[in-house]
Amino acid sequence: MKRLILLTATVLICLPAYVQTQIELDFGILQNGSQLALDSILIENQTAGGDTMIYNSHTGFVFDMISGIRNPKLTESNKLEVKQNYPNPFSGETVIDIYVPDNEVFVKVFDSTGKLVLNEKYITGKGSCSFTFTPGEAKQYIASFTCGEQESSIKMTYSGSSKTKASLAFNGQINMLSLKSVKSGPFVYNQGDVLNFTGFVTVCNEAESTSFTDSPVVSQTYNFDFTYLTVIQPDAPVKENLSVTENTINWSWTAVDGATGYKYNFVNDYSSAIDLETEHSYMQEELLAGTNYKLFAWAYNECGESFSTRIDTATTALPLTQDEIDLILSGESTEAMYVLNICIQPDTMVLRAISTNVIVGEENLQHFTDRMKVTVVGTGVGLAAPQVGVNRRIIWVQRYDKGTVVNRPWELYFNPRIVAYSDTVALRSDGCLSVPGTCESTWSIAGNSYRPKWVDVEYYLEDGTFVHERINHQYTAHIFQHEIDHLNGIMFFDRQVEEVPEEFTIIEGDSYEGLPPID
Repeated sequence: MKRLILLTATVLICLPAYVQTQIELDFGILQNGSQLALDSILIENQTAGGDTMIYNSHTGFVFDMISGIRNPKLTESNKLEVKQNYPNPFSGETVIDIYVPDNEVFVKVFDSTGKLVLNEKYITGKGSCSFTFTPGEAKQYIASFTCGEQESSIKMTYSGSSKTKASLAFNGQINMLSLKSVKSGPFVYNQGDVLNFTGFVTVCNEAESTSFTDSPVVSQTYNFDFTYLTVIQPDAPVKENLSVTENTINWSWTAVDGATGYKYNFVNDYSSAIDLETEHSYMQEELLAGTNYKLFAWAYNECGESFSTRIDTATTALPLTQDEIDLILSGESTEAMYVLNICIQPDTMVLRAISTNVIVGEENLQHFTDRMKVTVVGTGVGLAAPQVGVNRRIIWVQRYDKGTVVNRPWELYFNPRIVAYSDTVALRSDGCLSVPGTCESTWSIAGNSYRPKWVDVEYYLEDGTFVHERINHQYTAHIFQHEIDHLNGIMFFDRQVEEVPEEFTIIEGDSYEGLPPID
């Protein structure tokens, strides 16, 4: 029996004299195996009324509970807010709680392909209300609610199987404190109130739940007991040592107790995964040298599939070619290199090509990276090797999240890649040394692009050290995205889409007035 701590909630409790005491509640799970995860937790105040939902988050979830205030005076909110649906994932129907600041709301529901499956108008009246959503065949949905000029959306995951059309039913107004304005949050907890906690998990493609009640006054851990579930999906496979050459990868993972078979896919989508039956390895051939690849593997049994295991690796990199060496040595290490222009040939061919990994520590790399730095310092904030004619995964980045205002350090990265993005994006000012002013004016290229506010990056340093790092500073994260885009043949104006995909939330970018444009 294993214990999983999947979710952390920080609870603020105010004493009657308005003195706040911080209480941290950890939510865990007791189970047979390790493949059950808390999809969501419903917390209901059985004394004062009101409820809230919190969701599985690998980075924790923070919410406020207010104590020492009985029957607080509430003021109505003018903000449209949508609470997440519960349960989520769901195998049948799911309930969506929202607060409508006017008398009516427009609802659109899209499936995972972006297809509009529902488009309805509801006269709800001002206040908190709920809807019941019945899914169709798709597994992912986005429900978008619009009231006046305000819009709020949620993402819903369906774990069951249905052949019917999706539908939405208005359940009417509900008596809850969901989105009335109380300074520290919508959910009110008075010290001594009795709370009911309900944890939801998905097992054998069905939603299961267990509940308990308590009146917390100190920090503690609550474990939802699901040990009564004896038949569950198998544990996820574990990566084994991979066999890699310049053009092949032998993907392999451990055999899993209780599994009857295994599937793999090159995207994290079990529904289209390829069944290997009892085999737990797969040979992939005819690959490009020095290129990153990933594979997802699942174990399964009669109850369902495990969590996916993501396996990342790269084929063996090739040494620098003679043409690359000749270009690198065409000038002294202190001499700047010619920066390619996307608007002329043959520069475009190089800038649009996919770059491959380099052998860290190879001869002539020091000379090359010295020339790259001379080329960019004083003219931009980042540079990628393709911009000076070498299709290798090397970038220089000026770190605006380090140093001082007058001394931002430059750092060199080999074989970098982005492995995760925030789901919040900002429209940011952009520019590029490979898109000079004449090019911008000729093709009407605007200097803006949508960028996630943080990224997780992996790279190698000059001494061969491997680093995995989250870049939280928006401007620095933007530089990384811009330069790594170059390694993949992507220009900043390719990011100038008319609409951002539904899974992203648009925010206003940080103000970096006075800073140079990217590149």
